[in-house]
Amino acid sequence: MTKWVLRCTKCGNEWILEVSFDLTKLESGRLYHYCPFCRHNTFHEIVKRLED
Repeated sequence: MTKWVLRCTKCGNEWILEVSFDLTKLESGRLYHYCPFCRHNTFHEIVKRLED
C-alpha cells in the first residue's frame, strides 16, 4: 500500500490515504473523496507521496 497526503479543498485539512495505485496517474491532480474532517464528499489535492 502507498500512503498519500491529501488536502481537502473545502476545509483545507490534510490527511493520509492508503491506496494500492499510483495517484500521480490522475491528470487533474485531484481526487473526489470523503473528507473525514468536514464530513463531505469533496475534491482533494494530492500533496505528496509518503515514503515508508
